[in-house]
Amino acid sequence: MDLTLTLDFGSVTPLQAQVFDQVREIILDGQLKAGMALPPSRLLAERLRVSRNTVMLAYERLTAEGYVKARGTAGLFVEPIPPDSLLLIQRGSRSLTNGPVPDASSEPLLCFAGSPGGGGDRPEFDFWVGRSDPAGFPLPIWRRIVLRLLGKETAYLTDYCDPAGLPALRTAISTHLRRARAVAVTEDQVIVTTGGQEALNLVFTLLKGHTRQLCIENPCYLGASLIFRNAGLAIHPVPVDGDGLRTDLLPTAKGSLLYVTPSHQFPTGSTMPLTRRLALLRWADETDSYIVEDDYDSDFRYDGPPLTALAGLDGGRRVFYVGTFSKSVGAGLRLGYATVPRLLWDEARMLKARMSNGQAWLEQAALAAFIDEGHFDRHLRRLRQVYKARRDCLVAVLRATFDGAVVLGSESGLHLVWRLPPGFPPARQIQSMARAQGIGVYALSSGAAYDFDPEARDDMLVFGYSSLTEMQIEAAIGTLHRMLQAPG
Repeated sequence: MDLTLTLDFGSVTPLQAQVFDQVREIILDGQLKAGMALPPSRLLAERLRVSRNTVMLAYERLTAEGYVKARGTAGLFVEPIPPDSLLLIQRGSRSLTNGPVPDASSEPLLCFAGSPGGGGDRPEFDFWVGRSDPAGFPLPIWRRIVLRLLGKETAYLTDYCDPAGLPALRTAISTHLRRARAVAVTEDQVIVTTGGQEALNLVFTLLKGHTRQLCIENPCYLGASLIFRNAGLAIHPVPVDGDGLRTDLLPTAKGSLLYVTPSHQFPTGSTMPLTRRLALLRWADETDSYIVEDDYDSDFRYDGPPLTALAGLDGGRRVFYVGTFSKSVGAGLRLGYATVPRLLWDEARMLKARMSNGQAWLEQAALAAFIDEGHFDRHLRRLRQVYKARRDCLVAVLRATFDGAVVLGSESGLHLVWRLPPGFPPARQIQSMARAQGIGVYALSSGAAYDFDPEARDDMLVFGYSSLTEMQIEAAIGTLHRMLQAPG
């Protein structure tokens, strides 16, 4: 079939993203029906006057997200999407049902301060989860931006920022989300927070009055479980498998709030396919429930194209999106964000003021400039290359050293999981043994994860590889191997 696509070569949106968006829209509109073939990539590239690689990247993303499927050498064919599922997928470039922007409150918002956390000694070779490489921080560029800001706008250092976040940063975040994660939000839907944990707290507190029970992946992120376990509401842990959360095991009662990490399940690393994401959105509609999507390390995907976020499919109806710059730039900046429907904007802004009354101006202004001037995209491209090399090294060494090692969740993110083979000591015991050798490897219970089943098998070790060099990774796994081979 001949496809009529119109590309804007002057747009900031990459050409492969334009091809993906337009072919996706043609499929969703029914112009390309289930079983129909896409044009060969070479032919479409010639008609559009773009490189074949541009079309192939768009086709790879359509395949990864489940819109098309390869049939050997015959080509790519459209996958069937049930009619009711089509209603769940966000269409176009803006959210559908967020409603009008309410009149902003003119009342001044009070300040409620927080407190810093601590640290601790680390082993020589520490595979702690989610640590960005200190050497990867863009210090020269960051210093230039900060000095420029301090040279002309010092008055902001003595004033309060908008509790919802610096407008320039909210705009930069919304632009990045639309481009990189297909989340169609505007700056008046973004709340800047002190990292991802405060974003989770904000969304939970915002929705608590509408919630009858809480649902969460099992195993799950420890920080989310702490919020839920202190809420005084019934909790339904939902098991995960190789495709993420088991949507068939979600409760059917009305009024749930679900926490989920679909792009890189924490801690197992599985990626939720399109069919299950649609089932999740359908469940939310049928049960009048809301979803908190934690996209904590989505900037790092190594195998295949980036995936559309769950919030990108939903269009602002049921999914509240939470993100952070702790993994991509640095946790020391303490900057994260949440997206909310416009109808809840003023309520969320007031709530944020009660929590902290906003972040420091300098870090927000510097990050906004860092994104707007293109440094953030270049920084991510560089880090992806570095972290992919470290991921490849860790996977190769584990499989070469421990014959048949089962590695989970290595397609993206900053960590992976090694499922221990039968006959090995429990993960917590290996963690303790390794610590004595100067190596930090972590059982789920110690690696920022939580399992609601006290009898759960202790056979998974979590490896965060982003802050170690390939040489350090090889040395650490070699020591781990000798330790596990030692008698007694």
